[in-house]
Amino acid sequence: MEENLQRKAILLSLAALLVGSLLFIFGISIQTSYIPLIIYYVIAMFLYGSAFLSIFNQYKKQKQSIYVYILILTIVIICVSTYAFISKFQIFFT
Repeated sequence: MEENLQRKAILLSLAALLVGSLLFIFGISIQTSYIPLIIYYVIAMFLYGSAFLSIFNQYKKQKQSIYVYILILTIVIICVSTYAFISKFQIFFT
């Protein structure tokens, strides 16, 4: 029973990272305006944050290395998305 809950938490957090990344990529690919980019960035950050908090709470319950790996992966994805957002945002105003 406990193993199923661990698997479910890991899969849901990875799914949130995937959906957030896909939405952000879609927002970056829109070339017309910066408003969709901001909206998709905010939605992606909410999904990344929920995935991070979910895994962090699981890590507090059970100290396993897979949780640390997913936490680091989430932080890297947040950093890359933020860098891409800032780079794309500067293109609109230069």
